[in-house]
Amino acid sequence: MLAPMDIVIDVDYNTLILRPPFDSEFLGTEWFNQEPWFVNGGRGRVVIHTGGRGLIRVTVAATEGVAPPITDSLLDEWEDIGEASFTTEDDEICFDGVSGSIIGPMETAGPGSYRIRVLAQGRTEYWDSYPPKSAQPWVHLQLQIWPQDPAPQRLLQYRDRFTGDVIRPAGGVV
Repeated sequence: MLAPMDIVIDVDYNTLILRPPFDSEFLGTEWFNQEPWFVNGGRGRVVIHTGGRGLIRVTVAATEGVAPPITDSLLDEWEDIGEASFTTEDDEICFDGVSGSIIGPMETAGPGSYRIRVLAQGRTEYWDSYPPKSAQPWVHLQLQIWPQDPAPQRLLQYRDRFTGDVIRPAGGVV
């Protein structure tokens, strides 16, 4: 599994991609969800809509091989929380900011099926933002990744860009 880490990466096109090293396959529109969905997984990659572009902070949290619990404190601390499944045939993945900024590769637990939970802060407040390179990251993502058979996407919580209201869809379906 990915080791705990805290990185800053430059993203463009409001997108962060997790993919194997040397994978430069074109991403079609099917990889980009409609809001409020912001994380999409599938064969070989995960695509996360970051809300804005520029420097973002990404924290990878260690897991014990099972889904970390969703607690009230997580729901209170993070604005957006979504989950998706992905598979990989590789032992490594990279973080690709789609702007020439690639961090990695980092070792995974090996080929197989995984689940990713993305917790986000700042996506709503800094939607479509273009901060100067000298600014601290305005968007923070925490990634929790664990081995799991593929399952449908889930949106546990999101903050509406227009009203600022926090919405928790019943059963993770909008």
